[in-house]
Amino acid sequence: FFSSRRRHTRYWRDWSSDVCSSDLIFGLNYEPAPIKIYIDSYGGLVYQCFGLLSVMERSQTPIHTIVTGCAMSCGFMMLISGHKRFAHKLSTPLYHQVSSGAFGTVKEMEEKLEESKRLQEKLESIVLDKTKISKKKLSEIFENKKDWYMTSDEAVKLGVVDEILK
Repeated sequence: FFSSRRRHTRYWRDWSSDVCSSDLIFGLNYEPAPIKIYIDSYGGLVYQCFGLLSVMERSQTPIHTIVTGCAMSCGFMMLISGHKRFAHKLSTPLYHQVSSGAFGTVKEMEEKLEESKRLQEKLESIVLDKTKISKKKLSEIFENKKDWYMTSDEAVKLGVVDEILK
């Protein structure tokens, strides 16, 4: 018995060569329903965000991201990492540079600064890969130290989302 609704496979008899055929195991025409991630987030911690993005990227089940309110900072990164991306009309994506703090010895603070720069480069690489946002625009945001708030219409034009939900 195979239930696509609950994504469970149950076998109610012993395995034998007549049951364990490649047709039974591989012949299922199963197309899973997309996983929907609804986002209304001011962000979070970048390391944990990268962990989630890695899982999303490797998912064989399509992942649809939907911003309902705001998708800021790490929420923005989650949004652009969906296999298909949606926004509600009044939603607000936001991109900005990495922020962090450091204390300790000068060497410890230098190490933290280098790590923050590495994380910033990684974030920019992901944004460039998954959207139509230019390197020039990302550099402008970085140099001006500003938060970049977007409307849902702007997000579509920039390839941040694929469509606006009506």
